[in-house]
Amino acid sequence: MDETKKKVRLLTKQVLMRRVIIAIIPCVLASIYFFGWRSLVMVVVSCVTAFLVEFIFTRVRKPQEPVSEAVFVSGIIYALIMPPTVPWHVLVIGISFAILFGKMVFGGFGRNIFNPAMAGRAFVYICFPVALTSQWARPAAFPWGALKMWSTSSLPDAITAATPLALVKAGAAPPPPLLDLLFGNIAGTMGVTSVIAILAGGLYLFISGTANRWLTLATIAAYAGFDFLFVLLGVKTAMPVLPALLGGGFLFGAFFMVTDPVSAPQTTQAKIIYAAIVGTAASVIGTLSVFNGGFMFALLLGNMLGPIIDYVFKERAKRKKERQKSEAKPAEQPAGGPS
Repeated sequence: MDETKKKVRLLTKQVLMRRVIIAIIPCVLASIYFFGWRSLVMVVVSCVTAFLVEFIFTRVRKPQEPVSEAVFVSGIIYALIMPPTVPWHVLVIGISFAILFGKMVFGGFGRNIFNPAMAGRAFVYICFPVALTSQWARPAAFPWGALKMWSTSSLPDAITAATPLALVKAGAAPPPPLLDLLFGNIAGTMGVTSVIAILAGGLYLFISGTANRWLTLATIAAYAGFDFLFVLLGVKTAMPVLPALLGGGFLFGAFFMVTDPVSAPQTTQAKIIYAAIVGTAASVIGTLSVFNGGFMFALLLGNMLGPIIDYVFKERAKRKKERQKSEAKPAEQPAGGPS
């Protein structure tokens, strides 16, 4: 008896995720230009590792289950929020944790609570703090950037112990020039220093309808508002609003991570509150705590509260709909006629 063999798909086609990958390309190119070709290899290694982890997990759980294309989004974003000099083992361990414990243990794509890439970064941030905070490569400053280099870490005086924004918060340096922040000519995580590259990708997300605008705008508004408040109150560790908005990869998070369709709420009201929580927490943590940037913990906090906020508004809408339905139902006539 002949048996028809079903064709097993290797990847699940996800047009939305492909659009996100297209939007991230400017940030990948900027990382190569400023920090060398090691950045591109880091992205490739991160994506390959992410794919293999999800592939193995899906084969163990359900042999015919394909790998989601979203895994490449997580791999690229995770690599871009790493320092350009991060050791290879830290890169691999972090993205493996991101996919396995940030996504697959919840049931795979569409079921995860936390943003996988940020969950992976938080894990290595705690486990390998020296690797993620002690060395930062300076960007290449010549016309061709680092396009002819493997890594800018080989340049004289290329390694610094702190980013420019960390020095500003410590009171050891003035805010970097806004042009440097716009173009990305500052030390930092490899793919999120260029505001121009981030805005180019973010604009594509908005035009293509890939990302929800409320999530990004509410996050930026809350962050800028609280940062301005801290400046008015004279908090010494508060940075001016523009350097705070343009530096530290905040805009990258607002465009590419807060807008994650899985870990963000679904209702409009919940989205605005969720984004406001992330923006507020990022400003408070970044200004008042020992951490130079608070977006990582702020996003994970928002991920935890997002489902609860979403549930509240969904239940409210459900009760309102039931109440309207009951009010619209005609009153039942009493049994029997008038006496």
